[in-house]
Amino acid sequence: MKDDRRNKVQALALRPGTPGEGEAAKAALRRLSRGKKQGKAAKKQGKAIELSAALMRGLDGKKGPAIYWDSDPKARGFAARVNPGGSITFIFNYRVDGIERRTSIGPYPRWSVAAARDRAKELRKEIDRGADPASAKRDRREAPTVQDLIDRYVRDHLPYKAASVHADEKRMLKEIAKHLGKRTKVADVNYSDIVEMHRQISESTGHRGKPRPIRANRVLAVCSKMFAMSLVPAKGEIRAWRAADVGNPCKGVKKNPEQNRERFFNAAEIKEINAALDQYGAPAAECVRLCLLTGCRPGEAMKATWEEFDKEPGYWIKPSAHVKTRHEHKLPLNPQALDLINKLRKTRRSKNVFGRPGKPLAALHHVWRFVRKHTSIGKARLYDLRHSFASFGAAENLSLPVVGRLLGHVEPKTTQRYVHLFDDVLRDATTKIGERISGA
Repeated sequence: MKDDRRNKVQALALRPGTPGEGEAAKAALRRLSRGKKQGKAAKKQGKAIELSAALMRGLDGKKGPAIYWDSDPKARGFAARVNPGGSITFIFNYRVDGIERRTSIGPYPRWSVAAARDRAKELRKEIDRGADPASAKRDRREAPTVQDLIDRYVRDHLPYKAASVHADEKRMLKEIAKHLGKRTKVADVNYSDIVEMHRQISESTGHRGKPRPIRANRVLAVCSKMFAMSLVPAKGEIRAWRAADVGNPCKGVKKNPEQNRERFFNAAEIKEINAALDQYGAPAAECVRLCLLTGCRPGEAMKATWEEFDKEPGYWIKPSAHVKTRHEHKLPLNPQALDLINKLRKTRRSKNVFGRPGKPLAALHHVWRFVRKHTSIGKARLYDLRHSFASFGAAENLSLPVVGRLLGHVEPKTTQRYVHLFDDVLRDATTKIGERISGA
């Protein structure tokens, strides 16, 4: 390509269109010749020369790789490297702890000689302050990405959560990757990125065109845990994936307001639900009834095995693998629940209490749809049976810790959501105390 340019300039110098074109062509020939001679001399002698635009134009990379060092003392280590293919790259050599290192500045002509030299001077100052540009560049190239952090979350954190949430959390992780970018470096994600992700999910529509503000909050929670993990080293590593002073980018992001969806059934509604379950008739209806009588989570009832009821008569020993809190839960059974278990035991066909042989019950939505259709409970959820169990416990003057133990809560703060149910109990208690004091 350079030879073609030289030939064109020579042709123009011999037969110029105008006197001005002839003079310009001769001047260009002199610059090309001077640059080529300087390049050959520098290559032959191995000495540093002043890198210039003329030299760059005269370099001929077709004759093999070569390095031309700049003579500017303030940019010591600055050079132009001619690659085997003929392209030119500006490089910078330096030493750290006696070890020679090299980093590239950029290609010519995207980088001019003057700009590359100025960058070399900046690098020299950074090195004098103790920096290592090549190592920093390598660290940047190898830094963990958002996808790496997602993989770490799936590998190191998800196994400790109930299997029933795995599929949904993976869908949320996929959404996080979509908004933040799989290849984005973990260290580059900032607060505004998370705010924008939360906003976009909040404004999007999901199933049947419904808005997703609550989903946005759930994705934010998963994302926050993910970045909390990035602040500590992964197993087998000594460095965290994100600096502690930078912190968790999800911290401080305002969540969307959520309406309290808890529903508590009264005695009349419980009677309706029982009648609807009797009408449904299938074993799956008895699974819902077990949820009603014990306050268990639907997933715990669906996965229940006979071994859990046979370990200790009168108790339901739920294994940690089936419990959301990942702790074994020993639940004493009331007489009504025991009668139900004994009734089911007569038709025992496999190790699972509910479902087909070798396969636990997969869903209860069909039963609950039937119950809602044949009762006056409206759009109440199956999980509201658990809330109602807590409300009946409060009505019987049971303490908050006792209700928490029956529900299988590990943290007392989890049961605090039911504290409003104890208002009447507290009112009765303070009334009795007042009467006792006034009558003393």
